[in-house]
Amino acid sequence: MKYVKQSFEEINIADFYRKIALVAHNCYQVNKDKNPKLFVKRLLSYKHYAMIEHKNFVAKIPEELYRELINLNNRFIVLAQDGSNYYCAFSLRPILEAFDVGQRNVLCDLIGALPSDVAELFEGYEAKPTDAKLLTESEIDLLPTDIYDKVKYVTVKIITDRGVSHELVRHRIASYAQESTRYCNYSKDKFSSELTMIEPLDYGENKEVYDRTFAMIEKEYISLVKKGVAPEMARAILPNKLKTSIIITANIQEFKTIFALRCDQRAHPDIRDIMIPLRDYFIQKKYL
Repeated sequence: MKYVKQSFEEINIADFYRKIALVAHNCYQVNKDKNPKLFVKRLLSYKHYAMIEHKNFVAKIPEELYRELINLNNRFIVLAQDGSNYYCAFSLRPILEAFDVGQRNVLCDLIGALPSDVAELFEGYEAKPTDAKLLTESEIDLLPTDIYDKVKYVTVKIITDRGVSHELVRHRIASYAQESTRYCNYSKDKFSSELTMIEPLDYGENKEVYDRTFAMIEKEYISLVKKGVAPEMARAILPNKLKTSIIITANIQEFKTIFALRCDQRAHPDIRDIMIPLRDYFIQKKYL
């Protein structure tokens, strides 16, 4: 059994396939994939669309398309207007779901704006020419603040404990990919055959209690697994302090809400311990 402290890192990968593969592998704690494109296509064949949400595209679109997209009222489409300029932030999820049920609606107009290696996912569909134009990150950063906050998406990986992650996923206008206690077998060599805990903030004062309790849980967890109990069942005895890796993708508007609630004095000390440094990082990066 070992302790680690909370930490975070931004995941800033432009390539669609590499980013989605990395996010999805976080759930199973796999370090890398030799063929991200093949993996993502396999992921889509299983309709695991939640992972696809972690890559967002931003396009400047014509007013007519903007009006049609508003009527869809799709929660995976974010629309913004600045005078006569119209913008759309989207992941592939709503387009893929439309294809699943045989719909070829206005969402398909966005396919023509996608990079060719991404558009090929919609095999058999001949994308129409479109006035929708993808924006680069530099172009997004120059948008007016109220537009920027809606269409600028950031992805971060947070190392924290299960108690904190339970609070984070309460923020619903975001996408998540979390280390799975169903599929991760902590008795295996890849986890050094031990449990990893987030060091409690009061560890110095209560070291003996924490060490004794967590060591006992680790021993019994490994004993259950060695007896043939599946990790998804043995996880029943794992504590809130178990380390977890959770990836969050959200727009700046949602991150502002998260920071307002989770950096507040009334928030739990553990979540403040990670969210205040993360907020400071966002300020440093000029996201806020």
